[in-house]
Amino acid sequence: MKLIRQKYNYHVSLDTVKELEDVILSDNKVCYVYEIHKKISKTLLYAINFVAKRSRKTKIVEDLKEEKSIKNIFAVLMGPDFSKCLPYYLFSGNKSLYIFDAWPKNHQIIINFLNFFKVKNVFFTSSQATEIIQSKVPNTACFWVPEGVFSASYKSLEYQDKTIDVLALGRRFNKYHEQIVGCLKENDKRYLYEKKKGAIIFPSRASFIEGLAKSKISICVPSSITHPERSGDIETITQRYLQSMLSKCIILGHAPKEMIALFGYNPVIEIDDKNPENQVISILNNYNDYHALVEKNYETVLKHHTWQNRWELIKKVVNTN
Repeated sequence: MKLIRQKYNYHVSLDTVKELEDVILSDNKVCYVYEIHKKISKTLLYAINFVAKRSRKTKIVEDLKEEKSIKNIFAVLMGPDFSKCLPYYLFSGNKSLYIFDAWPKNHQIIINFLNFFKVKNVFFTSSQATEIIQSKVPNTACFWVPEGVFSASYKSLEYQDKTIDVLALGRRFNKYHEQIVGCLKENDKRYLYEKKKGAIIFPSRASFIEGLAKSKISICVPSSITHPERSGDIETITQRYLQSMLSKCIILGHAPKEMIALFGYNPVIEIDDKNPENQVISILNNYNDYHALVEKNYETVLKHHTWQNRWELIKKVVNTN
């Protein structure tokens, strides 16, 4: 199997993609090819889409075929970044994809690509997206393989060494934030959060990992609650939950239904909508009461929810099909 790696325009937001790709490439039966220049691949994708809209014929595919095709090709995408797949998906045999962030607004784009390029297998991080898209792609097998985590990248500290009381990384749950920010300040608790939209709390990967390890509580809420205009009703597990568990934080927020099914129990302390201020202070003042849950979450992630676990599932499907 050959994995398409990204070579151009790399961005820190693609760290998650890189983690999975690194695990895949640790398999001695996988090698890689580089994505061609992003501008060229985007232009090629635009041209194919234009032709596809004007004609259902696939002559353009035949014209662009190479003499030697790749038997098995695989790509990891953050959203519908399909230009990464070209030109390889024009002439390869068995084509498979792993797609993060398959939000409703992108479903038709994803469906069009899978059908036009006859993708054999596609893996989605959301169980709901998997079910929705499977009904629209008769020639593609869709599978739910949730996000994982690269355990060696994270560390944990003992409770007495944790100096951040509450951490809200990334997109902020504004309603909840407004409910707790005052009481945390009044109780002299250290609360780190996005001061303004898009602001980064930790400027580097190293400080991000250190900050998580130093945090007692990590607030984790699915995008369907914080950004429903983007996510719709798709409620899915994300890396932040798993990263926080490996850092031995208490997870305070809301657990997606698929996460509870995946873990076999609820690893999250659900927000008390009626009294959120007293709840967060009570958790901090009685932190040792949650030690067993923190350790259970940590061990469960290490055993069942790493990227290596996810790759074994993906590999089994690809090899079978």
